[in-house]
Amino acid sequence: MVRTFTVSLLLTGALPAAAMAQHDDEIVELRQMVKSQQVEIEALKRRLDQMDSGQATNLPPSAQASHSSSKVVQSSAPLPKLGYAQPSDAHPQALDARLARIESAQIKAVLVDWSKGSPEFSTADGSLTFRPRGRVLMDLGATMGSNNGARNIVATQTRSVRLGVEGAIGRNLSYVVEGDFADNDVTVKSAYLAWTTRVVGHQAEFALGNRLNDRGLDGSSGTISVPFIERNLVAQAIIPVRGFFGMGAAARLYGDNWHLGLQLSGDDINNPGTSSDSLTLGGRAHWNPVRTDMLIVHLGAWAFYEKLAHDVARPTRAVAIGGFFNDNLRVASGTFLNPRKGAGYGFELGLIKTSLWAYGEYGSRQLEASLGRETRQEAWALAAGWFLTGDTPPYLARGGVWSRPKVKSSFTRGGTGALELALRYEGVDYSDNPTAGRGKALTAGVNWYLNNFTRLQFNAIDWTVENPLTDGTRPSDKGQTVVGRAQIAF
Repeated sequence: MVRTFTVSLLLTGALPAAAMAQHDDEIVELRQMVKSQQVEIEALKRRLDQMDSGQATNLPPSAQASHSSSKVVQSSAPLPKLGYAQPSDAHPQALDARLARIESAQIKAVLVDWSKGSPEFSTADGSLTFRPRGRVLMDLGATMGSNNGARNIVATQTRSVRLGVEGAIGRNLSYVVEGDFADNDVTVKSAYLAWTTRVVGHQAEFALGNRLNDRGLDGSSGTISVPFIERNLVAQAIIPVRGFFGMGAAARLYGDNWHLGLQLSGDDINNPGTSSDSLTLGGRAHWNPVRTDMLIVHLGAWAFYEKLAHDVARPTRAVAIGGFFNDNLRVASGTFLNPRKGAGYGFELGLIKTSLWAYGEYGSRQLEASLGRETRQEAWALAAGWFLTGDTPPYLARGGVWSRPKVKSSFTRGGTGALELALRYEGVDYSDNPTAGRGKALTAGVNWYLNNFTRLQFNAIDWTVENPLTDGTRPSDKGQTVVGRAQIAF
């Protein structure tokens, strides 16, 4: 009995001691958890306070007004009744409400990006974007030395004043609409919808509307992007009747170092619509077999076939060889009655190494008339350039075209800008047609890019033209042209 009593007494003392020890451990653990949660809550509140305070300043005026009005309503609300939960007693609900309000405001907020030279507006989730775009190209030119006095003129020209918009609706759909004033006429240029998706693991784009042709390195690039004041003679001369743009459908597939494009179109969107359109099927592919940070090799080929409408009276363009400001200085296109179909093709070869670039193009076109007559046209161009300031040539490998430059030291921010020297030798030959001419030109150019959107240009051109006279002779006329341009494009 004594033994039993002793054991019972020891157990009675040990159990409370063990319970107390366990209880103390639990209290320590709970305190640590509470402290950890308090730290997390304080951090969350600081983040919410920062978001809440910065929200009103980033929102548009209408959203700021609604945001401030909501605060007024809260401050003027009646005092809560006794016994009801106070804000200090409902932290999770208050934090959730604040977070929901902030997220709702952010979804409605409009973001603005100026990196492209004009404001691009977009929703917070990027599902909608809208950006105005445009260009102004002003020329001053002079021609001298011609045997034809009418060609020796000094004149100014508004080469292009263009204004439009571009944007996206959702992740896949985009649009572009542009109007242009040039050559004393107002026309519509780019006006299309495009759907971007993935096909066989590559990015693909399908477009409907009026779009720039994919034809040659210069022909596929905008006037604001090519290294000289005007595109080369291959782009100007070996061209379908529809011109640089065509109303229809286009598809392009892009790889890491190549692209393939196909376009089926009728006449330009500015066609008067008094007869059926001509029909043109064209395609182009480019490949960069070498593409590193220091060197890019460009290879390209293109072709088109056109079935001409019955109202086509002049299937060939009179090419401006000494600047567009001088309409008296052109390579005669000649007459070619009742043209019914045509076909053209061309090749491209280019090399870009750090700040140096060089490329050549060749193109040929054949026209056929209803009575079986044919005529052949050819053009070629060789060009090279060097950025003295060490900037890289604005070549876009994605589509094998010239694009916007990325000026390292912007002049408008106190830098030097980008300075480029360029040289081009080119020729066009329509003379297979007895009533058409031929010509050659050597152009030296200087480009000064003040920033990514502004460029000053100067071209000095030594030209030769041989246009036929009524007696069938082709007298040669030589001369020089100097052209300066101020350009801003955004």
